[in-house]
Amino acid sequence: MGKKTTIAIAHSDADLGKPAEYTRDQLDLVKAMIRQIADQTMGGMGNIVHKGDKVLIKINTVIPVPANAGFTTDPRMLEALIELVQEQNPGRIQIGERCAMGADTMEAMRVCGIVDVAERTGVELCPFEHAEFDMYKIDRPISFNEFPVPRPVRDADCYIGLPKMKVHVHTTFTGAMKLQFGNLPNYDWMVRCHRDDIYQKIVNLTRAANPKWFVMDSLYACQGNGPFSPYSEDLIKDFNTICGGPDPVAVDTVCEALMDWDYPGTNVPSTVLGAAEGLGTNRMNEIELAGAPLDKVKRRFKRQNTILQGQYPNVNLVMGSTCEAGCKAIVRIQLDQLQADGTLERLEKPITIFTGLQFEEHINKVEGDVLIVGDCAKGMLEKFPDARYWGDCEEYPNCTPIWANRPDVGIANYVRQLTAVREGNAR
Repeated sequence: MGKKTTIAIAHSDADLGKPAEYTRDQLDLVKAMIRQIADQTMGGMGNIVHKGDKVLIKINTVIPVPANAGFTTDPRMLEALIELVQEQNPGRIQIGERCAMGADTMEAMRVCGIVDVAERTGVELCPFEHAEFDMYKIDRPISFNEFPVPRPVRDADCYIGLPKMKVHVHTTFTGAMKLQFGNLPNYDWMVRCHRDDIYQKIVNLTRAANPKWFVMDSLYACQGNGPFSPYSEDLIKDFNTICGGPDPVAVDTVCEALMDWDYPGTNVPSTVLGAAEGLGTNRMNEIELAGAPLDKVKRRFKRQNTILQGQYPNVNLVMGSTCEAGCKAIVRIQLDQLQADGTLERLEKPITIFTGLQFEEHINKVEGDVLIVGDCAKGMLEKFPDARYWGDCEEYPNCTPIWANRPDVGIANYVRQLTAVREGNAR
């Protein structure tokens, strides 16, 4: 069978510094890695960016956290990529993004080190909540078939994706395909179709972006229940391996192989769907690999785990029909945090969490505090009117309640407050 695309892999055994702490020599090493991938997949940066082009580099800030946290765009990768693009004399370079959970993107760019890179290189920052949008329609009976796309995305002559390589609790993996999730204006649009229909949303957003090339940001990479895993071993700081190419489906497929997952290309729903809808190939036998040998650089990455029941002390979980990519992942993220910091062990009484469409009519009394997560379980408020509820509301519209992950108003914060109040009263 003939090869449909080339994906290149680059690896370094050198000390490349840290995302927020690196020297000029270390930056040059990263730059050489990206240049190698451009040479091997596109015949050089000159075939990606042309003189006078409007270039949009799509990054991944997630939330405002320091770059060394390791799950946002690595300034080393971004600065090196910008310098390579600038060598082609483009007309304009923009760094585009809309961060998650309704946070302020410019603040995220500042905290994550992106503003510093922009100032050093002289490029333009483009937080998408301040950009104009045009509606994009896919005329098929599918989820998320009409949505706004930032005008800078559609106006770009060259859209380059710089996705962060992370195993992801909501979507199995986030890479080239899911990067486009940040091409939306606000919390409302980002949370729509954030259930088991999220994979169609990811594919549609990627189609609308019309990307030209991707280079995977994976000097640091994340495994396990990313991107917010509280366990230090889930941040891999010495992977020092990147890959890239023009085909987002193939890039994500090769990432599965780099993570040493069985049957690469079949583990991530958005990768499978993207291939089925013609965005690329998820078959390793159709991908020409170049650069560093896969078998020498691949490493087993821990997969995400969304099992809830029986996992946590002092937690009674009553699950109905719960979306894997929605409320199930949210509850798992929050309970992982509460287990890691010891909060669950300190609870005087168990908490009960209802999530998913409920059918348990006989449940009328539970011990301890009640938490209700998601619109599907909202009916349980009739039985437990004093319960704490995370779902569709005026400030945070739509199901799934991604705001339940926010550190200020989320589930973990609420349970910690319960513990603090009771420990204070005990004194």
